[in-house]
Amino acid sequence: MRNTLGRLARARSPWGLAAVAVVATGVALSAGIAQGRIDPMSNQTAVAAMSPDTVAVVTGGGTVTVPEGAMNVVASFGVNARRPDGFTGGGAATGRVNYDEHGNVSTRRVNAPVMFMEAAMSTQPTPNGTGGNAAMSADCTPPADCPSGFASVLVYVEDNSDSGANSDVFRIFFCVTAPGLPANFNGSSAPAGCTGPEGNTLRTGNIQVRQTITGGSASVLTAARAPLRLP
Repeated sequence: MRNTLGRLARARSPWGLAAVAVVATGVALSAGIAQGRIDPMSNQTAVAAMSPDTVAVVTGGGTVTVPEGAMNVVASFGVNARRPDGFTGGGAATGRVNYDEHGNVSTRRVNAPVMFMEAAMSTQPTPNGTGGNAAMSADCTPPADCPSGFASVLVYVEDNSDSGANSDVFRIFFCVTAPGLPANFNGSSAPAGCTGPEGNTLRTGNIQVRQTITGGSASVLTAARAPLRLP
């Protein structure tokens, strides 16, 4: 294989270089699939836009790194949301979102009920049969616990591998608008009326996006207390 790639590269024709790129990409992709992993930067569900009509359940917990001024702090999160078959009302869902920054900072703490959800299932599920991405909107109306001045939070997650840490994604946005699912939201930038995101690739933990919905209501997963600040 190495000699073949070398001869193609030395040909220096546009088609030769393209062939090298295709072969090399195929090798890397095959290795990733064999391990049940997807490059977290590739957005594995890009071919299927999230839909409020998708039957899905999202569960997970862990920690992410959050910049706070001149330092980084650790924030823990837990999420449980479900949109069972038969739900109506533009993505109406149930569940809960927990989020807590650690450390002596202007802490953002969230404990709020999920009102809406949209999701997309992966075309390349992990060995456990899960994978995809989802967005959830939670209501900050008291008695929910949210930072002052915000009416809702928007959470975006990706289930990119069974291992979770260093692959799955959790991002949270803080919004002055009522709970709802913004049009064409993809989790990369803040919609109108929202700030963020905080979080990104998981430092620890795991997220699962799946379509199997069984049993009654489930408790939100939470992560163990993390260090107050990173080295």
